[in-house]
Amino acid sequence: MAEQTTNGSVRPKHRTQKVQSAEQDVLAKFRVIFKSIKKHFHWVEQQTGVNGAQLWVLAVIAETPGIKVKELAKVLSIHQSTASNLIDRLVKQGMIRRERSEEDQRVVHLFAEARGKKLIKAAPKPLRGVLPDALNHMSASDLIQLNLLLAKLLGKMKVRDDSGKSTPLANI
Repeated sequence: MAEQTTNGSVRPKHRTQKVQSAEQDVLAKFRVIFKSIKKHFHWVEQQTGVNGAQLWVLAVIAETPGIKVKELAKVLSIHQSTASNLIDRLVKQGMIRRERSEEDQRVVHLFAEARGKKLIKAAPKPLRGVLPDALNHMSASDLIQLNLLLAKLLGKMKVRDDSGKSTPLANI
């Protein structure tokens, strides 16, 4: 049997204290994750004058001189239009430059300028953000398990915005 909760959701009627405690622990962990991400992005912006997404873009461009916009978007798991908007801001700030390919004028290569490289050296670490960095340090089996569990969680959510999957965390 199921029961209606005060917020209108339905849950199994006989949840043990252990399960209720685990549910509260999971919620607390999500809060810590979200708060930590927000705190890191705020710190980055205070220290550098660019937001977390811009810093990650700058770091990838500095690590991969000549990277194309499409490749950058793929590395960051964001839409190409989002990458272009972030690039525009960094170009205006003198952090990076665009160079058109001599073979194909439609292709744009990206390079970090001296000002951008200097900012990267002084920026708070990790450059890519605390969550991508933590995920990068997890084992393959743990990542696969986490991915499966998060997919199950998303499947249980009544309200969900899949457009967020390509939005930089700093912009959420």
